[in-house]
This record gives sequence, C-alpha cells and structure tokens, in this order.
Amino acid sequence: MSPLSLPDFPEVTTETLREVSRRHGLDTDVFSLWPQVGIFNLIYALGEDFILRVPRDHPISAADARKESVAVPVAREAGVRTPRIIAFDDALDLLPVPYTVYERVRGVTLGLLLRDPAEFPEVWRALGHDLALLHSGVARDGQAAGLEMDEMPDPRPWPDELAEEGYFTATEARWLAEWLERLAPAALAPVPRRFLHGDSQATNVMVRSGSLEYLAVLDWGSSGWGDPAWDFAGVPLRVVPSMLEGYRAVAPLDDLGVEARILWRHLQLSLYLLRRDPQPERSWAERPFGMLLDIMRFLLDSPGPEWSKWTP
Repeated sequence: MSPLSLPDFPEVTTETLREVSRRHGLDTDVFSLWPQVGIFNLIYALGEDFILRVPRDHPISAADARKESVAVPVAREAGVRTPRIIAFDDALDLLPVPYTVYERVRGVTLGLLLRDPAEFPEVWRALGHDLALLHSGVARDGQAAGLEMDEMPDPRPWPDELAEEGYFTATEARWLAEWLERLAPAALAPVPRRFLHGDSQATNVMVRSGSLEYLAVLDWGSSGWGDPAWDFAGVPLRVVPSMLEGYRAVAPLDDLGVEARILWRHLQLSLYLLRRDPQPERSWAERPFGMLLDIMRFLLDSPGPEWSKWTP
C-alpha cells in the first residue's frame, strides 16, 4: 500500500482574504474556512455571496485551477447548472497559486448528508440531464479544445499486483482479471470523445436545503475530453440508471456497450485507489472498498438485462 503524498496548501491569512475581497470588489470582511471534503482545494466563504477556492501549492493544482477558468464558462454556455466565476486571478502576488472566486450556491452538498445516495433519484436524473447538455453542447474546436484529461492505465494487471500485496488471493485475482477481460473489448473500443466534467461525485453536487432539489454541479478541475461513460463514475453504481435516464431525455448516448464501459471505469477507479492508504473523512469517491461493495450490491440486485449480461 502506498501513501497518498500531496503538497501543502499555501498559507491564507485573514489579511490575504481581505485583499482578495478588496481587489475583486466583494465588499466583505467576514470569512470562514469550510470543512475540507475534497483533497485538492481549500474553500473559504467570503461573506454570504461568494466562495474562494485555493488549490495546493503545486503546478498540477495550479493547472487545474486554470482549466476551471475555461471549463466553467463553456459549461454554463451549454446550459449546465454550475456557479459563475466572479474572478480568476493568477497574478501570484496575493497567493503563490492561482485562485478563483465563485458565486455561492445557496444549498447543501449532497455528499455531506450522510444518507444513501440512492434515496435521491431525481437529483441523479438532473445531473444526468446536465451531463448530456455538457457532452452535446461543447464544441471540439472551441475554447475548451486544449483541455485534456489524464488517461488512467489499463487495470487488467492490477488484480495480480494486489494479490501479491496480500489484498486477496490469486483465486480472486484470477476472477477479477477474467471479468476485466470480458469487459475490455467494449470498454476499449473507440467512441466519440466528448467534453466531460470528470469528477461528478456526490460532494460536487449541490441540492436545496429541505427539498433536496438539484441545484448545481461544482469543481471542474478534472474536466477534459474523453469517453462519455467516464462521467458516470465516482458515484455509486446504484445511482447510474437514474443518471442515464436523465441523460437520455436530452441526448442519445452511444448504447453499444455503454454499461460495460461504465462497469470498467468503476472497477478501474476502485482498483487504482486500493493501491494507496485509506482516506478517512474524505468523500465516498476516495473509498475503494466502498466502491467495490457498491458494484457487487448493484449487480446482486437484479439490475436488468443491459447490466446483467456484463456480470462476471
């Protein structure tokens, strides 16, 4: 098991927050640091109406912040419900990293409610709706043309590697490897690349307090071009049918093997994350054993022929 090593966040003083507020005309000196759920940004409330995102002090984190400054406007233009950027500042004179000020979404984070995500099918349908707008509404040769996602390695060698580390025996490794081999032809087949959110997990979904109505999807630092099936990972597999229903109400989805591609991505993420230390107090999408259990739970619950044909 390898630890997750991350660079530090820059120091953000109260005076720095005041300077950010003054520079961008926010007219507030009331600030609060929000609980850290994700692992790549600090989140500050600037008064009642604005949010400041400060990335870790590393070139990759800075690049993700710059990516967001392009991705958010094109997503909003496509009709996706996501908060507007008030200011993106990469002058590096107030902080050693670029930072972004967003309008505040008045709601609660779905992933912090500590309830079963499958209780909220309408939220997932709404997210699927917005993903369809995104995938179909961003031009390949437009402003987002240069935004790319990092490719994940082929997961087929990982079961044997994890067995050697003692996570399970060679018997389970062989079973997993055979399942991945069954999925691979559909999962690795070429498909039209679309502009993706890249991290559509529950901690990036905002809902209205009380009614739990979907409000917005946040955090575009992982966005880029890729297989549309990738945007159905990072959430429990049990909510994916609702997302697909919302998606298909807006735009067609390549149905040839899409379930296999989604299953492949869920297994790929969970096996990848097994290779690092546990992440207590982080989001569900950082918990690989939870992912694997959810895959089994979903497939054991008679999910329908379009899924059952891809079971191990």
